[in-house]
Amino acid sequence: MKALGYAMKLYRERTGFVLLFSLPFIVALIIPSLISGPTYISLGAVFLRTGSIPEIDPVGAAVTLAAYLVSMFLIAQSIVSITLLVKTKRTQTNPTTEVLNALRKYGLTIFLAYTLAAVLILIAQLLTFNLEFRGIILPILMLLVSFGVFFVPQAMVIDGYRLGRAIDASYSTVRKKFPDVLLWMVIGTLLLTMGELIFFLLPYPLGPYLVMLFNSLFVLPFLIIYQAQIYMKKYKLAH
Repeated sequence: MKALGYAMKLYRERTGFVLLFSLPFIVALIIPSLISGPTYISLGAVFLRTGSIPEIDPVGAAVTLAAYLVSMFLIAQSIVSITLLVKTKRTQTNPTTEVLNALRKYGLTIFLAYTLAAVLILIAQLLTFNLEFRGIILPILMLLVSFGVFFVPQAMVIDGYRLGRAIDASYSTVRKKFPDVLLWMVIGTLLLTMGELIFFLLPYPLGPYLVMLFNSLFVLPFLIIYQAQIYMKKYKLAH
């Protein structure tokens, strides 16, 4: 619970920086929703209908892929920037200077890690499409992939690890801090659901886009800060 308290405190103290670094989230979530592809908005995020993939023409597939790559790149940049807030808070350095250096050093690598994870999840979705136990197998495969990149940004930004070691650190941290990760998942689900319920009664498409804005500026940045605080628990001085 201490990690949660630290996350709330840091969000309050660095609200200006958090909102500034969260702006790419808005663009990243809007881009896929504007393309005429098999996408839909739910819980303030954009998702791909894998069952409609075979129906996409080559041009549509290229546009969809480009949109998702740009979106993923912007998300990676925001995650690097917000994660650095936790690090700069500990080291008492200037966030703007640290961010510019880290974006050049880690942004592209984290983008590639997330892209690889997305591709692996997509492959898992396609391979299990007609399987009888898809409802059991697919979530397990998705969790395994997700845990592999869960703490990758924190391992790279905070500890300066290379991608391979960062993936190992991610699995290791998830295993050692699983109660914290589970609580993170529960709180994240509650926050996303709360945003959906708050704007549920608003007319379409205003409601879904307001949910997306709420998630981009408040929910996702807070969860990233919370995530970094969980990772920092590996250090005794961070307790």
